[in-house]
Formats: sequence, structure tokens, C-alpha cells
Amino acid sequence: MSKCIHTDRLVLRPHRAEDCAALVALIGNHKVSRWLPRVPHPYTDVDANTFVSRARNEDEALAITLGDDLIGGCGIDEELGYWLGVPYWGKGYATEVATALVDRYFSKTSNSLASGHRVGNTASRKLLIRLGFKDTTRQWHFSQTEKADVEVQHMTLSAGKWGAQA
Repeated sequence: MSKCIHTDRLVLRPHRAEDCAALVALIGNHKVSRWLPRVPHPYTDVDANTFVSRARNEDEALAITLGDDLIGGCGIDEELGYWLGVPYWGKGYATEVATALVDRYFSKTSNSLASGHRVGNTASRKLLIRLGFKDTTRQWHFSQTEKADVEVQHMTLSAGKWGAQA
């Protein structure tokens, strides 16, 4: 199976070294990183290079591209994750990405899929609910951006729920 996923408007592909500058600019924006507990802030060239070097060898960590431009990142293994740079918010890209990733995930397995969002991230919450995810637990996680514990709502989606609405 190809590592790339093509949607109507986007290509999800492995990360490349040339993504680093855009990665620093987009995820380095506190409006983005504040919702991602695992992302350090400030996000540096070293962070980007380290991430891209590691992610290029992973099948499930992908760059989100619009034309030739990096606009965000996503991943799916046993957990769905995604982020977009601020200029790309509110255009339906997150829904397009998440739907494609969930489709691919359930084409390979019937295991439930986990995801979640930082409490207060209403856009991600609405998207996950629209996809059929249900709340499971809330837990506190240390945020590298905020340098403090933040509350995260964990959610899950079953193959049956996805198949019934797909």
C-alpha cells in the first residue's frame, strides 16, 4: 500500500527535509502548539530536523500538503492525530484529512481507534464527534508548550460505528 494518501484537495505524504522551515513556522505558532501537549515551544530548527529524520522512517506520520506547500501534519497508528497551520484553519482540511486516515485505518483492522483533544479545543472536539468518536476518559498530561499539566479528553471510535456512518 502506498505511503501517500490523496484526498480531493490534499496529499498526505512522508515528511521531507525541505519541510523543516515550514514546519517551524506553522507548528511554532503558539496558536497551534498550545493544543499539542507533545510539541515543544518555541519550536526550533533542531526540533524540526529531529522530527523529520524520525518521521521519514515511520509509515504513519505524514505531512499534509496542499499543492507543494506543507500545511500541517497527521498520524495514525492506534491513535489519530492531526494539526494544521493557522492559515489553513476553517477550510475543511482537518475533516478531509481525518476522514481519509480513519478510512485507511479501518481498511486494515477492526480494532477501535483512539484520539482525543485538549479540553477547550472545540474545533477538534466537534470534528471527532462528527466522525463518531465517543468520550472515554479525561486525564492530565504535561504540555511541553505550556510547561504545565493540561487536561486532555480521550475518545474512541469503533469499526462498527465508522462502518455504520461511512
